[in-house]
Amino acid sequence: MSTARSVARRGVVALLAVACLLAPVSAGLAAERLSSLRSLSQQADVSALVVRLDDMQPIARLNPDRRLTPASVSKLYAAAAALEQFGPDHRFSTRFVSEASLTEGVLEGDLVFVGGGDPALDNAGLWSLIGRLQGRGVRRVAGDLVIDDSLFGRVPCLTKDRCDARSGAWHAYSAPLSSAGVNFATVHASVYAGSRADAPTRVVLHPDRLSGYDIDNRVTTGGPDTRAHMKAWRTYDDGRSTLHLRGELPAGGGPYEVHRAVTGPAGETARVLAAMLADAGIEVAGDVRVQEQAGRDAEPLARIDSDTLAEQLIPMMAYSNNYMADTLTLDLAADSQYNRPLTLPLAAQSLEALADRATSRIYPDHAGGRGPIFDSGSGLAVSNELSARDVVALLGYMYRQNALFPAFYGSLPVPLSAPSRTLKQGNFDWLTRLTAKTGTLSEPVTVRSLAGYFRLADGGFGAFAFIINGTADNPALTYRQTVTAYQTDMEAILDTY
Repeated sequence: MSTARSVARRGVVALLAVACLLAPVSAGLAAERLSSLRSLSQQADVSALVVRLDDMQPIARLNPDRRLTPASVSKLYAAAAALEQFGPDHRFSTRFVSEASLTEGVLEGDLVFVGGGDPALDNAGLWSLIGRLQGRGVRRVAGDLVIDDSLFGRVPCLTKDRCDARSGAWHAYSAPLSSAGVNFATVHASVYAGSRADAPTRVVLHPDRLSGYDIDNRVTTGGPDTRAHMKAWRTYDDGRSTLHLRGELPAGGGPYEVHRAVTGPAGETARVLAAMLADAGIEVAGDVRVQEQAGRDAEPLARIDSDTLAEQLIPMMAYSNNYMADTLTLDLAADSQYNRPLTLPLAAQSLEALADRATSRIYPDHAGGRGPIFDSGSGLAVSNELSARDVVALLGYMYRQNALFPAFYGSLPVPLSAPSRTLKQGNFDWLTRLTAKTGTLSEPVTVRSLAGYFRLADGGFGAFAFIINGTADNPALTYRQTVTAYQTDMEAILDTY
């Protein structure tokens, strides 16, 4: 009997231990955690919240209601709003249409390309569309090639990075927006080293007949042990772009890929299509131009559909693609019949409405009053404002939508397999028990953010959001101050839960 009592007593102790682990976290204990972020908050603005999703009990918190610039964590809202409005299986359609007759392979008028707001349309998709046009028997276009970008209208640049891209670009992230854009509104070039040291390098545009570009290539070929280094930028002057390249590549190396934002996305699509049609043996007798409402309701000649929305969200989140997120945001407004031309702040009102719905459902005591601010879906706008509670409310809201949660959760990268180096350094729990979206800005102050889901030791789900902003007195924060701080605190939570 004493042995039985001892076993029973040990069982009760074990059950109590589990109960303590699963019991609601006291307000005091939740406030005591996050020691690294708490220390950082003495010289930076920090908002942080970690919860168990089944009961929304806080595990840790620090200024959870302070609204800060969130950077690319904003993309969580663009993805969630698109899933709610369109559904995970939605596909975006891109078409060739014409009001002209087709006689013995000759289209007796204009060929109109109608942009459907596909965030991921690329050269491969255009080749597929041209293949369908060939299948209809089109061999010559007697009129013009016209790009119809009327779904959004001419989208103004608004943010400094996108406005600067009209005259030149050092990056791809600042690409301008259009419903008829292709290749994320970037120009793509491949750079090949020579076969031996001092042999000339070679630059190939995609497509290779792409007009409107000059190449200023001063990349040299070094020995086979040379460390590859290259910088590239695009300038625009008097109707033409110049792609400038500098650096040194090891002999026989390549291709090294370059993507830079273009000056005008619809005009770039016109040049890309003209080159591809020529390569396909389809002659265009007239001009190549952009015109809104050029023939949206005309007779369809060829059509392609994109990957599903759920599939598109995976690369958008993994590579934090600004063009995709902001195009999706504009797609929401176009689908809702907002007045054209669309602007991102106008379109982003749908994200603000989603934030209000999420807070009303998850934190009804915090609903009402001034809500989050969105001026873009990508987070490129520094005027976006979110708190950790806002983000966790969204994560909890999507967790409770059975039809949408698999696609939303599946879009977030696991650190172990993420392309972002920010996520890849950590212990095993960090690498395998999180799915997360990062955010980074450097101007006018440092912004570092991270939000997503994690698995609890009992198999349940938790959610977390960390937002860090530099201040006017301390604008520049280091990687160690920011990423290392939230990672250290999150690893401690994973160790406990």
